[in-house]
Amino acid sequence: MNKYRKTFHVSVFILLFLALIQPAQFAIAQQISPVTVPPQDSRQIDDQLAAEFFRNRDWENAKVLYERLYEKFKAQHYYNNYFECLIQLKQYNEAEKIAKKALRNQGNVQNNVDLGYVLLLQGETKEAQEKFEAIISEMPADRNIIHITANAFRQRNLDDYALKVYTTGSQLPGINYGFFLERSYLYQISGNYAATMDAYLSLMETNPEQTDIIKSRIQSMMMMDFDNSMSDLIREKILEKAQIEPDKIIYGDLLIWFALQQKDFELALIQARALDRRFGEQDQKIIELSEISFNNGQHQTALAGYEYLLKKNKGGAFYFESLKGSIQSRYQIEIQNPAPQVNTLRTIDADIDKIFEEAGFNRQTYQLVFIKATLLTYYFDDSDTANELLEKTKLLPLNAAELAEVKMHQADLLLFEDEVWEATLLYSQVDKAMKDEPLGHEARYRNARLRYFIGEFEWAQVQLDILKAATSKLIANDALQLSLLISDNLADDTTGVSLKAFAKADLRTWQKREEEAGFLLDSLAVNSKSLTLKPHILLKKAELLIMKEKFQEADSVLSELYLNYADHYLADDALFRSAQLNEVRLNDTENARKLYEIVFNQYPASIFAVQARQKYRLLRGDTL
Repeated sequence: MNKYRKTFHVSVFILLFLALIQPAQFAIAQQISPVTVPPQDSRQIDDQLAAEFFRNRDWENAKVLYERLYEKFKAQHYYNNYFECLIQLKQYNEAEKIAKKALRNQGNVQNNVDLGYVLLLQGETKEAQEKFEAIISEMPADRNIIHITANAFRQRNLDDYALKVYTTGSQLPGINYGFFLERSYLYQISGNYAATMDAYLSLMETNPEQTDIIKSRIQSMMMMDFDNSMSDLIREKILEKAQIEPDKIIYGDLLIWFALQQKDFELALIQARALDRRFGEQDQKIIELSEISFNNGQHQTALAGYEYLLKKNKGGAFYFESLKGSIQSRYQIEIQNPAPQVNTLRTIDADIDKIFEEAGFNRQTYQLVFIKATLLTYYFDDSDTANELLEKTKLLPLNAAELAEVKMHQADLLLFEDEVWEATLLYSQVDKAMKDEPLGHEARYRNARLRYFIGEFEWAQVQLDILKAATSKLIANDALQLSLLISDNLADDTTGVSLKAFAKADLRTWQKREEEAGFLLDSLAVNSKSLTLKPHILLKKAELLIMKEKFQEADSVLSELYLNYADHYLADDALFRSAQLNEVRLNDTENARKLYEIVFNQYPASIFAVQARQKYRLLRGDTL
């Protein structure tokens, strides 16, 4: 009985629930209208289908649809595609009919061009040319119509006529617009780069506010330069314009900009000095170019800039900056020469003392201490005084980067005195403090080189592999060379005995302990079975011979290296050193010039290529 009672109660509950929700369902149903999907627009369907046929080059099916669309809606893009389908299908008579009909109904210049285009395709060249010439000659002096007419020709790939439209249009009375930007594009796509540059330079003359656009377009041209012919053309065109229009500073500025893009710091400085002599007020530009040249290793160019400012005005705003820069440049030029002259270095040292007397020992002049400390340590045998100067420098109110630089030089001094562990500690401190900066990368490289010197090749290799991706090309190159030296020779001699002996000789050479280094290298040359070590031994022997001022012998060793190991990564280094030796110590400038030329011609990716080209120009007779 209870069972049935429960069932009855449940049934009643369900009936009551349904009675309650039924009115609500009815009310909701009244509010919601049934959704009706409108049929898709037939034009849209035809449009999409025609476009698909057109993309797939199914000209027959595309033609049928575009014909229907154009007849019904008269839209210009339907006409263009319909006409193109007829041309592709070689149905020239029909193409001519629709062009004539459209011309009667709409009078569109595109239809007129198309009539001539059909004639051209049918081989009626003379008639087509007459029509095109008529279109251009009848063109009104309206800038907008000139653009429309040029685009009509471009629509049918008649770029020569489009160019003529712009040229003719620019000469119409009242236009006062050269269409240089439009013409430059047409010249460029046709491969007439000389005319392209002429158009850009004419645009700069009439619309100097367009300079940034012109620079961007020139950069795009330079990206297509695979054999330097484009760069040579651009340079010649800008230089020619600057000489023809010497009173317009914009061309001189453009030439400086272009020279910097090409890293031709010599040309940039020549032009900056020319602008200064003509217009004045270029000191800021010259000091900046001198600093850029110095930072890119172009010390001769930098020196020319600094000395120009020094001669120009002793009391100028950049006098002390130029004086400091000239000393730094002179120092770099001398120490990069084979066997630097001690008398020249003593003169540089004395000039540093004069600056300290004139300008004081402060944050503006302290960097000269690094040169003085290096001279005292490496050339004047007075490392104690060098260290005292560096300690004095640390008392100045230096920032973190400046203090790190002082520590770097102290670490070098410690390594020179064989205080290896104190040196590595300082290198590590600089690396940690300046981790993502060029100075930090340099500290890491020097620390890796120190570990290589003492035979810890695995530790050095890990750091060098990281540094091969450094932003500084010089650091990356040095890291790559040292990494290759280690990996190649350990693969050749897994014991590492020969490499350890060579690393010690390398350290002794760096410390200018020639006798010890020479003994180790002689022993290696006799006893080492490592063939991969041979080029390195030759280069190190040449360094020692130069230190002993045995220049002819050194040149013979360098020649052996670059002639017998022309594919080795030390070949360009040996060539450049041999060229320097011939120029500076052997007084054979003709041979030096030839060797410099080989460097930048046969090893264009070399870090010495730019400097070799500059040296070549100077020996050829060019002057800064």
